[in-house]
Amino acid sequence: PIVPNVTIIAFILIAIFAFILAKTRFGQHTYAIGGSVDAAERSGINVKRHLIKVYMISSFFASLAGVCYVLMFITGRAPAGSARLLDAVVAVVIGGASLYGGTGSIGGTIIGVLIIGVLEIGLVNLGVPTYNLYIAVGCILILAVLIDQFLPKLVHGKD
Repeated sequence: PIVPNVTIIAFILIAIFAFILAKTRFGQHTYAIGGSVDAAERSGINVKRHLIKVYMISSFFASLAGVCYVLMFITGRAPAGSARLLDAVVAVVIGGASLYGGTGSIGGTIIGVLIIGVLEIGLVNLGVPTYNLYIAVGCILILAVLIDQFLPKLVHGKD
């Protein structure tokens, strides 16, 4: 097939969860907790129960990703996806999510994934050794964190 089934399933799930985060109380509570746990508790959100739901959803998708990995490569090892963890964190941060919580979007994350994918494919095509890919991605993460930390201060003039 032109588009793999896993990609179609991923886009369907992305659309569903983009809607959930943008248009439902669950999504509003998730952003509220990310912004300030204390403020979320004071506004009546059961933070502990909500975080358990969020972690359960995250665990489900991590296990689904593991199943997809095994289906694609017909093999599985416990540390097999650990190399992808850095890529995932960098893609989310590049996409606009703050490491300090409260901001971010699924659309931004998709853009971050595309940027990391293009970077890695470009470096591989240039013949850069694999271990240098991790260095490049790590440098981008450091740059993204610095921008996340200092850009609001520059824009708003806060110390």
